[in-house]
Amino acid sequence: KQWYQRRVRGRFTAYILVPLFPEGDPSAPHIQEILFWQTKTMAMMYRKIAKAIRRANIDAHPCDYLNFFCLGKREAPPDAMQMLTADTSANKMARNGRGMIYVHSKAMVVDDIYAIVGSANINQRSMDGRRDTEIAMGCWEVQPNTENLVTDGHVQGLRKALWVEHFGVYEDIFEKPTSIECVRRVQELASKNWEAYISNRPLTEDSAPKGHILSYPIKVSRHGELSAATPDGYFPDTTAPILGTKSSYLPSRLTV
Repeated sequence: KQWYQRRVRGRFTAYILVPLFPEGDPSAPHIQEILFWQTKTMAMMYRKIAKAIRRANIDAHPCDYLNFFCLGKREAPPDAMQMLTADTSANKMARNGRGMIYVHSKAMVVDDIYAIVGSANINQRSMDGRRDTEIAMGCWEVQPNTENLVTDGHVQGLRKALWVEHFGVYEDIFEKPTSIECVRRVQELASKNWEAYISNRPLTEDSAPKGHILSYPIKVSRHGELSAATPDGYFPDTTAPILGTKSSYLPSRLTV
């Protein structure tokens, strides 16, 4: 609690990239269960920040510090896609030229100083220690003949390369990713891309998303409570609730 309060008085920023939804049919009970607990985890994080903001007595919003994003693309579908007549989410996405870019990497860049890339998933197979073999690599740089960490070296280069890949551009404001100005600009770009992604207007150069990064479709209140960002509460082209639903019969331990 004290850490959060100290941090919100200064600045910290977390940009987190997750899949739009887990692999598979998003309306399937086991996927909905995963989404339910994912949403609960997001809400817990936002509530902690909101509480720290109130205790620090500052004028701020939880999204000034923490934001979730996903990746997707929209392109003009070939005529053959209209032959997909089965009423499935995958077919609707294909006919509408929408596609989720699945995020499967496990990577983190911290303060342009430290990067870690690993293979483990948060499931029983990876965490058991007696099943899948996993590996992770952490890296950082120091200045020659010193122990001083390098802040503008290869680790920062990795972060910049990823931002160029996902945004399609690199702006000067991205040089300070912890600044509130950078947060607002990232939110603006990702929100515009999301609106272009879900739009049913004919696809043109002007109407197409400018990059792959999309706002994750949730709204966050000042108290850290979550709601779906789409009018019907569903992922585009589906009848799958964004916030997930708790299964009445599946066990809480879903992964094997």
